[in-house]
Amino acid sequence: MSIYALDTALWGIYTSQQNAEQIRTNPETYVRGYDLTAEEADALRNQNFGALLDLGAHPFLMYKMALRIEGGFSIDFLQRYLGPLRNHSLRDIVT
Repeated sequence: MSIYALDTALWGIYTSQQNAEQIRTNPETYVRGYDLTAEEADALRNQNFGALLDLGAHPFLMYKMALRIEGGFSIDFLQRYLGPLRNHSLRDIVT
């Protein structure tokens, strides 16, 4: 597992509108730029936040990535984001 690479990919989307656009329009190209396992790449390509959390992605980076892709906060966004995270456990995220 490459949690550092996964979190770096999430950070890249959070901090760059260009990367956010690429993950929306051509996710395969975006994930190829990172040393991700096949499972991590698949979860990122599909924006499967439950799987990303289970794989060890940092929840703050997941949220910020989702917010960037969404284009801003709304209650509808929050419900769509949090729904798939139900029944998933948070790992120790001490940094």
